[in-house]
Amino acid sequence: MAWFDTVNEYSDYKSRIARLKTASLTEDSKNPMFNDKGEVNAYDKKDLFHQMDRFLDAQPRTREVFGQTYTPDEQQRIIEQALASPQNWMKFGQEMVPLILRELDYEGFIRNVFFKHNVSYGKIIKYEKDINVTALVISDDGQAIESRVKGSRVFPPEFQVVSMPVIPLKEIAIRDYDVIDRALDKATFQIMLKEDRNGLRLLYQGAQIENTPIVISGQVNKGVIESLVKEVEKWGLVVDKLIMNRQEFGELRAGMSSMEYDPLTAREAWLSGIFTNFWGMKVMVVAGESETRLSVPRGMIFAVTAPRFLGGMGIRQDLQSYPADQYVLGEPARGFLFWELIAQALVNPRAVAVGMKENTVIPAWMTE
Repeated sequence: MAWFDTVNEYSDYKSRIARLKTASLTEDSKNPMFNDKGEVNAYDKKDLFHQMDRFLDAQPRTREVFGQTYTPDEQQRIIEQALASPQNWMKFGQEMVPLILRELDYEGFIRNVFFKHNVSYGKIIKYEKDINVTALVISDDGQAIESRVKGSRVFPPEFQVVSMPVIPLKEIAIRDYDVIDRALDKATFQIMLKEDRNGLRLLYQGAQIENTPIVISGQVNKGVIESLVKEVEKWGLVVDKLIMNRQEFGELRAGMSSMEYDPLTAREAWLSGIFTNFWGMKVMVVAGESETRLSVPRGMIFAVTAPRFLGGMGIRQDLQSYPADQYVLGEPARGFLFWELIAQALVNPRAVAVGMKENTVIPAWMTE
């Protein structure tokens, strides 16, 4: 109705259709377009389209009313009417503005540190610790020496990670971008942040059981990295990853020339200006100062082995989203419930070491 009002032809359109229909009933008595009930006479799809063409061609203006053809003068007239006021100019001038992000989206990393595996419903999550040779004893026949071994199992508790974003319908209506899609992304980021913080808490506490924390008195350099790595590798393990904050990574990169790297890292630094490996170890760098994305505190560096030698992360229920709309107290809103059920366990404390600067502030979530 609004479109016809714009072109001022709605009433004329109705009268034309009425005349066409009346004319079509009598113009060809042998092959009428409509029957007595006003239904199209067609015996198959091809004939139906043929009758539609006859109906539209019966009056030249009919196709124009349907918007299929307009003369240049008519098109110009419609545009002038549509843009006659400043308000209409603003409507036509607006376009979808891309969302300007404040920071890079958060990417979780702890699932790459621990051994990740799915757990079926009803199955108990357990990890077998490597056996240790504890004693040599004489066997029952008195002839052979037996080596008694002892192993143990770890049964980590499972915990839920939940996020429930609620978006008022008003926000959905007035925003130029998809606020629902962005809210769901943000909820996923917070789930990953929670996973990473729990994992780092395990690493921090486990690094103090059998290894000595390295005190960093100055800036981070290759000597600090070597001391940190040696704490792990003295047990016959090999460090696989270094985890640090952007601050410490900057000190390491600024304090060394590319000639001090190993050849592969030096080549990478020369070609791209960055390095993701350092002396054969993967470097995982976390940036951010806000509570909504801080996982590795400033002043802390972790060295860990490969997941097989460190610990596990059992996933009984991976991240799922459920609708949770809210229409209460006169404030209608779309809601979503994010939920997962997982477990984390650090089975081998020897496989992780931590280095800390003297003035490092340990956040509460890491020690609770």
